[in-house]
Amino acid sequence: MKIFLIGCGRILKKHLDSIKLLKNNLTIVGISDVNKKKLNYFSKKLKVEGFANYKKGINITKPDLVSILTPSGNHAEHIIDVLNLGKNIIVEKPMCLKISDGKKIIKLAKLRKKKVFVVMQNKFNLPVLKLRNDISKSKFGKIFHASVIVRWKRDQDYYSRDSWRGTWKLDGGVVSNQASHHLDLLRTIMGEPISVFAKSSKHLAKIQCEDTALIIFKFKNNKTAIMEATTAMRPYDVEGSLSILGTKGSAKVGGFALNKLEYYNLKTKQNLSRYDTNPKNVYGFGHVKFYKHVIDTIKSRRKSEFEADYAIKTVKLINAIYKSAEINKEVFFKKKITSNKLGK
Repeated sequence: MKIFLIGCGRILKKHLDSIKLLKNNLTIVGISDVNKKKLNYFSKKLKVEGFANYKKGINITKPDLVSILTPSGNHAEHIIDVLNLGKNIIVEKPMCLKISDGKKIIKLAKLRKKKVFVVMQNKFNLPVLKLRNDISKSKFGKIFHASVIVRWKRDQDYYSRDSWRGTWKLDGGVVSNQASHHLDLLRTIMGEPISVFAKSSKHLAKIQCEDTALIIFKFKNNKTAIMEATTAMRPYDVEGSLSILGTKGSAKVGGFALNKLEYYNLKTKQNLSRYDTNPKNVYGFGHVKFYKHVIDTIKSRRKSEFEADYAIKTVKLINAIYKSAEINKEVFFKKKITSNKLGK
């Protein structure tokens, strides 16, 4: 498959590394960015043509797949443009910031008969795969509670490096950006929430949005969950974890990037070490597996849990959390949900 890349930011390296490992399946035919310096650098490095106008680049290079790696607030516009050019899409999380944009994307993808895959690479981590497999086999019995902790460092230099970071229009805070992986996994395991109640704070970063959030979730059948997410951890990333409590056992997928089984309490003994991985950063090793999954899904024409009609559920959850923090009340999903700060 021929692939075209839009965006030369921080996450690009993970995508390039993955594509390199899948060189028998993927070939980069072009790249685009509004920053001329970055564009020229990567164009020369990859030995492909660079385009300031991604639509022009896509029309010239005729890729099979387009990866959108731009700021979150631009995702919707870029996805819609690329769908109208008739291409399958990979887009970094979150799919978009506004629920209304998510609905437009789903409708257009169906009309164009193309797929939009949202990157949630941590679902391919060995400990996460192990946990989800055992949950599907009911080894933990009835799961009644879950807990998420995200304690990462994003200092002022990180936010100052790009003016869009930490803004409501293009990014959001820890909830919509860093913790969206964990929110998506929590929702995947626990089901769709009935309600959320959230508090948010800005402790250290000089940004528009929150760097810390505390959230209580209620689910059907009296299930509950709590979440603590922050980018105000100093001096480095410490934890990105999900733990579950069930009637037959409990488990915690921890490490700083959902990369270790901290405990796995079942009646049968478990060899936990073989599931642990040691990534250099919070992005982990999942991108290459995600790309392979996308290729296989497109070729086989199967349905994927990473597609837009699934990803919008996490977008709705993000909006509900922000709305709750805005109005200082519990927000129920039966009612219309719109975060005023993220936009309608």
